[in-house]
Amino acid sequence: MKKAIITLLCIAIIGGGGYFGWKFYERKRDEKKVVSVVPVRNMVMTTQLWYRNDEYYGGIEAANSQRVYVDTQKLVQSVNVTQGQRVKKGDVILEYDMTVVELELAQKENRVREIEHDIIMQKKELARLKGLHPAEEHPASPFYEIPGELPEVQEEQPIQDPHTEPLHTLPEIGAGVQPVAGTGTAEDPLLFLCNTRSVVRKSFLMMLAGLGTDTHVSLCVFDDNDKFLCQWRIAAAKIDIAKAEEWHVTDGLIFDDKSGEVLVDPESELKAQLSLSQPDLSVLYPEAPELPAEPELPPESEYVPEEPDYGEDYLYPRSELQSMIIAQEGRIKQQEIALKTAQLTLESAKKQKTDGKVVAEIDGIVKKIGLPSGETQEEVSDDEPDDGAFAVIEGEGGVELVCEADEYSLARMQPGTKMRVMSFMDGAETTGTVLNYDEEPIDYGGSWYYENPNISRYRVHIGLDDASEFRLYSGAQASFEDNGGADSSFVNFIPVYYLREEDGAYYAMAADENDRLVKKKVSVGTVQPGMVEMIEIRGGLDIEHDRICFPYGSDVKEGVKTKNTTEVLMPANMW
Repeated sequence: MKKAIITLLCIAIIGGGGYFGWKFYERKRDEKKVVSVVPVRNMVMTTQLWYRNDEYYGGIEAANSQRVYVDTQKLVQSVNVTQGQRVKKGDVILEYDMTVVELELAQKENRVREIEHDIIMQKKELARLKGLHPAEEHPASPFYEIPGELPEVQEEQPIQDPHTEPLHTLPEIGAGVQPVAGTGTAEDPLLFLCNTRSVVRKSFLMMLAGLGTDTHVSLCVFDDNDKFLCQWRIAAAKIDIAKAEEWHVTDGLIFDDKSGEVLVDPESELKAQLSLSQPDLSVLYPEAPELPAEPELPPESEYVPEEPDYGEDYLYPRSELQSMIIAQEGRIKQQEIALKTAQLTLESAKKQKTDGKVVAEIDGIVKKIGLPSGETQEEVSDDEPDDGAFAVIEGEGGVELVCEADEYSLARMQPGTKMRVMSFMDGAETTGTVLNYDEEPIDYGGSWYYENPNISRYRVHIGLDDASEFRLYSGAQASFEDNGGADSSFVNFIPVYYLREEDGAYYAMAADENDRLVKKKVSVGTVQPGMVEMIEIRGGLDIEHDRICFPYGSDVKEGVKTKNTTEVLMPANMW
């Protein structure tokens, strides 16, 4: 017992010494490593320098007005008002033709059902894969001892396969040769077997011409291994006795030794009609003799049973089977995401599907109205709204500036925010106050100056403090009264590849006060696509003081020494 305890202690000491020795070696090795770090300020880009604009453009509109924009997915079937007409709240302005919308709605419903059915089938396949056993668990084949009283089975004499007997080919085809088969008709020609050295004599051609014009011959050519190469078809009616001469069965042909193909020499003249299709040669082989009946054996249960057919069960190794399961789970997740997208699209389409009628929301006068689909719309005058509205109804009230702003700007343009407003046409200026902004965006795809195509734009309503010098429908712009100010918050972006993701969280490898690498958790926002993807930094990094490294490579680990650089690196496959 004491010897066993001593042995275990020795093993523990040796193992522990090896472990701590390896750790010591790693520390000594890491002490020699140095990783370059670059100040975050060298790579940061802010919204002010990149895509943010503190000027917002729009037009002067009646504060109490209704603007109708035609749904591009629908056709305007009828217009029920005219320009200059006074309308009351609830009056029908226009009606849509709902045929196209109903058809698209049905297509979106079918799409949802298709994805749901596909998910069911994919889950069945996943269940099937999970039910398979790996090849490592394949059961051993059962073994039974064969009883000793089995009847003796007489040793059978080998029966030679007639198909393996060599063909008897003719070295030359002369007047006295006999065909191996055939009656001489076009459907059943006289059959002669040749090898690649066979010669067709003139006497054979003369004899054939004398048999009659309805006589047909097939010369089948085989190689030395009895492989069919080609056949020559000769009709007695086409033999010119005056020009008849002997020829070799390979004249005009080229044999490809590698592929075994038979090619025609384009510079040679063929002596007869060539065919590469093999005729029915079953007449050359006698029917195989009937094999003797096998002796009757004892019941099957006394013998080794046949291997069960497991199908795909026990077919795949454990690692391959696990990879198949993971891949199938990935397909299901993709389809579940596609289903959510299709369902959202369907719900949106259902909300848009109304009775097809657009009504007046205020009492007022129709200042602009379009025409039904298919009719030509006249050009509008300079005094009319030109923002693409199909219908405009103006009611009692003052005027306001309606401008467009991206979703990032809405945080600064909350109701009550003071703005400066200037007219493009006559230079009129005044101050204003943000009243509200529309709940639904006018554009989900951003605009030309955005890198991110997913930024939405909204209509913002700004009330004017003095509208006496502003003309209705004239262009104007708004800007912040304090022009952003020193305390204005800007959004910072850095290249996305300078961060790493781990379990859904982002971190950077940064230098600490001792110039050693540490892992810093970073709070991020949106990602801006482009030639270089940029990610929004919301917290965790000090833009002015932190230094970070390119977070990839075997040397990048916590505790490694750092040195300063000004070079912002890029991945090798960036360009």
